[in-house]
Amino acid sequence: MSDNLESVEVKLQEHLQQLYRQVIDADQYLDDLRQQGKAKFQGVFAEQTVFESKGNRFQPYLNEIAANFEKWQQDKENEQQLQLLVQQLQLMTETLARLKAIR
Repeated sequence: MSDNLESVEVKLQEHLQQLYRQVIDADQYLDDLRQQGKAKFQGVFAEQTVFESKGNRFQPYLNEIAANFEKWQQDKENEQQLQLLVQQLQLMTETLARLKAIR
């Protein structure tokens, strides 16, 4: 494996670890809002996004990202898989940042 792909893999792994902690906090926040009768939406992301998962919490989407990361690890030459993974990571990161900003 080239050093470049190895570097990409390490960075993606680190990003996933950071997202995991943020998703736990965000899902707890959404649970708290639901207990207050708020956050009545059906999906965190619109249906026309880069995710196949659906849910009113972030965890299902993070699980999909992790599964796509594992797929990419099996075939690192698959640029489409890498592109999808990067798009999912970007959307998740931006959405979590927006949620944190309004809290």
